Amino acid sequence: MAMMVRWVVLGAALSLSAAALAQDKKVVTKTLVGSEAQKECISLSNRQRLFYKFHADGPVSFKLSHQDEREVVDLRRDSTASASGSFAPRATGDHCMVWTNTGKSSVTLRYEFQRGAQ
Repeated sequence: MAMMVRWVVLGAALSLSAAALAQDKKVVTKTLVGSEAQKECISLSNRQRLFYKFHADGPVSFKLSHQDEREVVDLRRDSTASASGSFAPRATGDHCMVWTNTGKSSVTLRYEFQRGAQ
C-alpha cells in the first residue's frame, strides 16, 4: 500500500512539473514587413536554460543578447529561415531574442521558447 501511495505522489509531482513547464512555453506567429524586427525578452537565472526555435518563410537574421545589448551571446547567420537551440546564461539577467526581416518582402515568423532547468 505504501508503495502505491508513493507512485501516486510521484505521478502527481511529475504532472505538476510538466504543467509548470508548459505554462512557461510561449508560441508566437508574427508577420514582419521588409526590414522590420521582432524582439522578445525573458528573465533568466544562472540556474535556468532558454530553449528556443523558429521558422520563417523568408530570410531573417537572429541574435540573442543581454537586455542592454552590450554582449551578443549567440549570433546566427544573417540570412536564415530556421534555427533552434538552447542557452544557459553565466549570470542572472534579462536576455532578448531579436529577429529582423533581411528582405524587402514580408515574411511570416513563427517562434517558440521556454525556460527550463539546466
